[in-house]
Amino acid sequence: MSAEASAILKNLYAPILDEIRLLERFLEEEFALEEPFILQLIQYIGRFRGKQIRPALLLMIGKLGGGEVTGEHVKIAAVIEMIHSATLVHDDILDSAALRRNVETLHRRWGERVAVLMGDFIYSRAFALSTEVPGMAQVLSQTTNTICDGELLQIRHRFLPDMGEEIYFKIIFKKTAILYAVACELGGCLSRFDPEDCRKLRQFGLDLGMAFQIVDDCMDYAGDEKVVGKSLGTDLHQGKVTLPLLYYFKSLQGQAKAAALKEALRKPLSAALEKEIAREVREEGALQSAFQRAEEFIQSAKSTITGFPTCLRECLEQVSDYVLRRRH
Repeated sequence: MSAEASAILKNLYAPILDEIRLLERFLEEEFALEEPFILQLIQYIGRFRGKQIRPALLLMIGKLGGGEVTGEHVKIAAVIEMIHSATLVHDDILDSAALRRNVETLHRRWGERVAVLMGDFIYSRAFALSTEVPGMAQVLSQTTNTICDGELLQIRHRFLPDMGEEIYFKIIFKKTAILYAVACELGGCLSRFDPEDCRKLRQFGLDLGMAFQIVDDCMDYAGDEKVVGKSLGTDLHQGKVTLPLLYYFKSLQGQAKAAALKEALRKPLSAALEKEIAREVREEGALQSAFQRAEEFIQSAKSTITGFPTCLRECLEQVSDYVLRRRH
């Protein structure tokens, strides 16, 4: 992560810096007694740890909305971060990604067998921890099942350029937004918010997560690998149809080129054609349209929390603005 990004996040997390340290200490101690090889792998994966937005949201809601962050808040924040870390390890295999946080991905460094098993190891440890807080295991295991469902749905629709926005939004709801939604909802539940406020927090997290993934998909076309810190340009290469590409198709509506392009996208592309399509997506307004859709989700997220305490609402709004502006 760049120095600029670290400074922005430090400012955003200022109200919960002590709680973030508790989270990091918990994660370190949780794996301290593992076998040396497993500990080595865990420490390597720890280098991928970036923004920690999901657990930070839970901790913010606990402290600024509930007035106190308990050991249960920290434990479930850790579980959410562990689930996210495991998905990254597996995602990098699926995407054949070489970099994560400017570090060689686990499967490139240690091989796919080790990476698959380490993702599974982290998932299983997360589920075990979730059983230690009443009411958490079911929702977190269901959430992980939904994430896997989303990944399978995306794989099912690879090289299918006619899939449409409805399927795209279903995919990103399942693979990304659901964990944001649950992090926010559980922050409220652990702080004994009333059910309606927990529902609003879930909706806030859902909209925020949708925006996050749209911005992520835009950066795959327009980001800088050195800034973003991970492999880019993988979506087209893997046959993934994301919102920038869908909006590019819209801009070609009625043109003969659209049919030819969709036909080409039904199978792996040459490197030259990948570059040409990526350039046109950037230059024909598709990225701008996709960013505007992300902004709509952010505005929806903000509207959901208008009645919350000022300190909590303002912090959540600042996180929302960061998600929209981020370039890493």
